[in-house]
Amino acid sequence: MSTPTRSDGDSARQLTLKLLVTIVTGGVVYVLTNVLLPREEGPWQLVLSVLCGGTVLIVQYMASFVNQLSDLKDVVEKRFADIGEATKLFNEVEKLRGDGVPRLAEHATKVVSTGPDILHEFAHEEINRLARQMEKLTNLSADCAGENHDWLINLTQGSRTSIDAVSTTVVDDDFWNSEPAGRYLTAQREAMQERHVTVRRVFIMKEGQDRDSLAALAATCKEQGEMGIQVRVVPQERIARRIGRGKMIDFIVFDEAMSYEIQADLDGGISSTAVNAGLSEVQTLIRRFGMIWEAAKDPNDDPALNGLLNGVPDGVPVLPDGTDPDGG
Repeated sequence: MSTPTRSDGDSARQLTLKLLVTIVTGGVVYVLTNVLLPREEGPWQLVLSVLCGGTVLIVQYMASFVNQLSDLKDVVEKRFADIGEATKLFNEVEKLRGDGVPRLAEHATKVVSTGPDILHEFAHEEINRLARQMEKLTNLSADCAGENHDWLINLTQGSRTSIDAVSTTVVDDDFWNSEPAGRYLTAQREAMQERHVTVRRVFIMKEGQDRDSLAALAATCKEQGEMGIQVRVVPQERIARRIGRGKMIDFIVFDEAMSYEIQADLDGGISSTAVNAGLSEVQTLIRRFGMIWEAAKDPNDDPALNGLLNGVPDGVPVLPDGTDPDGG
């Protein structure tokens, strides 16, 4: 916060006031000397008046100078404190990669000084949102309402070794046919091809899936398998037998170090998304994924699953390619 500066009008008023005080003081001294010592004649009365007036003027300037020194001291101390904070901030920023932080600071200062007020408010809200998110991440976790596709893409692009995912819904309300899913799969393909990231995904089949849902799941498994993703499918009842009945959530573990979790509401919609890098929380999900992965099967290697995904009634044996051995 900058200190207020005096205008030319204020300075003129201050000078006029000082001169008036000086003249009044000199006049009072002159009158008193003539009243108290009327018989004394000589220039000393005038000299005494001028001397007293000049002394008062000097005292006023000295008092004003002392006040200005005090203000200057406060300004200097504040500036040194600001320099200390800036130096500390600079040292912290140096720890970050030199990609987005300098650009963020540069363009944030530009955007808040140009354009309409609504643009400034929007920019401030975005900066505050990012600041709140960074503050949350200092505790190794963050959450938000609804589904956050940006987090999903960013984590995929930042992965270096593995991506292990569990989907508790068949087609995620047509997620795999949506635009975010296309970007997500593109990011996974790049991760596998460019950084040799291993991607594994388990689809958990709900009880009573209709033929259309199973067909959609079969198409999704085929598409992702052809991309190089290791895909497995497991019926929900098999999971219940292996790891018990409990609340199932969609989650992804990136590099065995950070999780992405989706919470569903009572209507089956997505209520919130959370990311977590806490060791115990991530290790719990790693163990959970391991148990689900072991309980799941490649649909091409499991005749029962293959039959279900290809619409073959239960109890009819199928070959690995989904055909009826009797030619039906």
